Amino acid sequence: MKLRISLQALDPVVPGRARLYVRDLEEELSLASYSIAILRSQDRHYLYAEQAWGSSLRWLPLQGWETYEDGFAVLVDAGIVDPLLANSSEAYQLVLGGSDEQEIGKSTLKLDKAILPSTAGGNAQAMELTVAAEPTKVAEPVETSPVSVEQVVSPLATESASAPETVVEQAPEKPRQEHVSASPAAAPSNKQAGGKAWLWIVLAVLVLGIAAAVAYFFLKGSPQDSAAFPEAPPVASSAAADACAMEKLAGMPGLQFVQECVKESKTSEQWLAVIAQAKQAQQCDVAQRLYVHKAQAGDVQIALAYAREYDPQTHQVQPCFSQANPATAAYWYETVLLSDPANAQAKARYEELSK
Repeated sequence: MKLRISLQALDPVVPGRARLYVRDLEEELSLASYSIAILRSQDRHYLYAEQAWGSSLRWLPLQGWETYEDGFAVLVDAGIVDPLLANSSEAYQLVLGGSDEQEIGKSTLKLDKAILPSTAGGNAQAMELTVAAEPTKVAEPVETSPVSVEQVVSPLATESASAPETVVEQAPEKPRQEHVSASPAAAPSNKQAGGKAWLWIVLAVLVLGIAAAVAYFFLKGSPQDSAAFPEAPPVASSAAADACAMEKLAGMPGLQFVQECVKESKTSEQWLAVIAQAKQAQQCDVAQRLYVHKAQAGDVQIALAYAREYDPQTHQVQPCFSQANPATAAYWYETVLLSDPANAQAKARYEELSK
């Protein structure tokens, strides 16, 4: 029996809730009560009702199956959703059983990326409160009052403007210089003060000009310096701009690196090159996460390459894949067939490893 099984997000999305959809390609199933068993591919453990994993088969009976699109569906809660989302790099296989807990069929379980864990409810509410609060702070009106010309003029400008008034008021006193002996001494004193003021202004302008020239020389450099030491190009190198560059792993956890890396747009060959670099750097967790993410997204070439990592026929001993695993290889060959049913290589190896 050929089954297609997926876990779909609800519309609208509800944290911790999802729809389990089963489609029988041979149209042999009818609406009934079914049980399921969820198998984790890496260690071949089954999901238990207590959100734990164990090595023995454990059936999970589900109630409320109904006709949905071209198959059947049932709503599931956090008891199933949260364990499946706990590790995004894992792959799962779902076994469908009858009410008597006898296997009917099985298939790779595809997870909708829009599904949220139950813990996302509180985070979403907190985010809404934060977003709602931010515009309030920014939108507060700021009262302004007209600014007079006197408030805009700087103190230096005010003093400069008042200086001519002092000279004009003293001008009528010049005729008294003939009768008052102290007056001739006072007049030269005012002239000396005015001369000194202008001298200080000239010196200040010269100092500022010299300082600006020195700053320009050191910051910009002379033409000879520019020729000897050309400026670095402003555009960053492709390695620095690439979110999948291995150098970025030095400053972030592997999971965060993968989350940033998968946002890039690359061909299958380019993704395989990134995975090869991760394996060479012995970043095994990164290599496996990238394999799983792209394979589950429907990239046949990467799913096929991942299956060959575990296939005893093509396995090569290396730190990230030290042992062959026929069951895991069969799982990923089956994933290839979900996207490319006519793939002869995947079909032949899947049939051989499933015996």
